[in-house]
Amino acid sequence: MNTLEVKDLSFAFKRTQPMLDKISFSLESGEVLGVIGPNGSGKSTLIRLLSGVLKPDGGTIFLQDRPAQKFSRRERAQIIAVVPQQTSIEYQYRAMEIVLMGRSPYLQRFELEGLRDLEIARNALAATDCLELEDRMIDELSGGERQRIILARALAQEPQILLADEPTTHLDLHHQVKFMRLLSELRRSKPISILFTTHDLNLASIFSDRILILDRGRVASFGRPEEVLDPELVSRIYRIPLKLVPGVFEKKPLLFPEIDS
Repeated sequence: MNTLEVKDLSFAFKRTQPMLDKISFSLESGEVLGVIGPNGSGKSTLIRLLSGVLKPDGGTIFLQDRPAQKFSRRERAQIIAVVPQQTSIEYQYRAMEIVLMGRSPYLQRFELEGLRDLEIARNALAATDCLELEDRMIDELSGGERQRIILARALAQEPQILLADEPTTHLDLHHQVKFMRLLSELRRSKPISILFTTHDLNLASIFSDRILILDRGRVASFGRPEEVLDPELVSRIYRIPLKLVPGVFEKKPLLFPEIDS
C-alpha cells in the first residue's frame, strides 16, 4: 500500500526554468526511500513540495489515495512530519518544550498540552535515545543531540510519513551512522514511512529499500539500490568516474570514485 504517491509533479521558481519536471514515484507503507542527486537536482524542493511549504505548478501529490490539496494544514501535519536540513531556534527552550511543539497539530488555538501529549513527547524522547536531555536548554546540546531532539519533535506528531532533508549533513561519521540506524529502527517499531535526501550515495544504498535519483529536476532512475546504482549512470549524473563494489554490506552495492594513483 502506498502512503504517498507523486504523479507528474512539476515546479519552477521561474516559469522558464523548471526545478522539478514531471516526476513520478511512490512511497510504500513502512518503506525507507532515499533521494539522491547532485546540487540543484531538486531534492530539497521536493521535500518542500511534499510537506506543503511550496505548491506544485503541475501534477498531483496523493496522501492515502487522496489529493494532498484536499487536506487542511492541520490534517497534513498529522500525516507528515519534517526533519529539516537546518533548524533555527531563536529563543531559549528546553528540549522537552521543543518536542512538545510536535503536538501542535492536535491542539486547538491556545490549548495547553495535556498528560497524553506529555506521555507522547517522552516516548519520542525515549525513542531517539535522549530522554535524559529533556530539561537541557537547546543551546547546551551538541549537533548530534540537537538533531535527535528535532527528530523527537517530528515523532511527537505521530506521523505516518517522515521527511528528512539531508539529516546527516552536519554530523560526524559516528553520528551519521547512528542517526540513520535510528531511522531504520523507528520504521520497524512504528507504522511509519521515511523519505530522506542525502549526498552520500553509500548511506542511501545501505539504509534505503528503494532509491530515487534526481538529475536536473527529472527522475533518472527509481528502484532498489542494486537496480539503480549503476556506475555508468551515476558517473554520468555526477560527472565523475565511479567504481562499483557489489555486496559489501548486506548485499548492498557501494560506489567509490576512481582516483588515479
